[in-house]
Amino acid sequence: MTITVEKEADWTAISKIGGPVVDPMILRCGELFLRGAKAAQDPNAAWDLMTRNIHALGTFFDHIILDAQIPVFNYGATYEPGQNFDLRTLSRVNEQEEILVDVDVSYGAYQQAKAAALAELKKLYDGRVPGVDFQQAQSILGELTTSGYAWYPNLGDLDLPSEDERRLAAYILGGLIFGYYAQLAGTDHLMQPKRTRLFLALSLNKDTRRSAEDYLFANLGTLTGRPVADIPYTPTFFPLLLAQSAGPAEMLNNALLLRHSPEVADYRVWLYEALADFKINGQIPSFRVREVEKIAAGIRDKLAGLPFPKVEIKTTVADVAALKPPGIGVDLTEPAKAAWGWLIGDRPGTRHRKLLTRAIIADVEYVALDIRVDTVWNGPGLPA
Repeated sequence: MTITVEKEADWTAISKIGGPVVDPMILRCGELFLRGAKAAQDPNAAWDLMTRNIHALGTFFDHIILDAQIPVFNYGATYEPGQNFDLRTLSRVNEQEEILVDVDVSYGAYQQAKAAALAELKKLYDGRVPGVDFQQAQSILGELTTSGYAWYPNLGDLDLPSEDERRLAAYILGGLIFGYYAQLAGTDHLMQPKRTRLFLALSLNKDTRRSAEDYLFANLGTLTGRPVADIPYTPTFFPLLLAQSAGPAEMLNNALLLRHSPEVADYRVWLYEALADFKINGQIPSFRVREVEKIAAGIRDKLAGLPFPKVEIKTTVADVAALKPPGIGVDLTEPAKAAWGWLIGDRPGTRHRKLLTRAIIADVEYVALDIRVDTVWNGPGLPA
């Protein structure tokens, strides 16, 4: 199914989909991963892109699991123009049900969004050079080339001295356009972390208040030992899926199975209620905080009982990985299998606690997540 947006009233159909407006770079990383290493035109370049965007990969799979549907805006115009969405590897996500909804924003509606976004961009470039350092700009431009990014909206009468500056400005403009789509649809705008940091650096994202997820899950984030200064922690199913899968095709299948599990159904309801309360009232009820604290305490207990302490896990990974040929991963999931059998609660409405515990323990174990991502990516993928 394709939803066409031609007039303002058509955005109502997008709001009914319910899912966020997803940054096309997140979708592209997901598509390249699903194809697998053997199908990549340039495996080294594709791998470099994905290692720089592992958080985006995790976001891709998490939203497949948690969102009822996700709008995908003019994807063919952004990557490999002219290819019908239904013929793309990305569309294989929809084999059992329509999760990714193809959205075509027509010329008139697009121009309206672009005009608003371009006005914002011109304010940024009015009389000064944006605060993007050379290294950051070159990193972004390199990733756009590697990903096959082809969507560079016309900058109108905004005159910039070099091709690189014009490409970077067009990339920023694209993000502003997607933000306007989200505003018109009354939904969230889910940006690639690198684009988020860029927008913050340019003062294009003025609402810097902490999100409900940040309040709910800050304590769980401390368990993983991962830096959260740029990206607030939320539980991710990505390491758990990696642990269960031998290749991208199997990983997608496992994500779809998890999507329909009773635990995810419970978690979806629990999280929706928490976020709705925050959105309407700015409130995180104390009972929800206490529930997350119980999960955190339980995970600490289980991690304390693993056969070796975390510092030794890091040393073991470094030593073993040095003796492995490139592309061979180190799977550290075995020590936690007993912990995964721990019953936090199997009653309806509480099964999400067990699921969160399994996901977070898997996240803690993968101290070098990119090794496992590489191993799985080199397994059987989906047809291109």
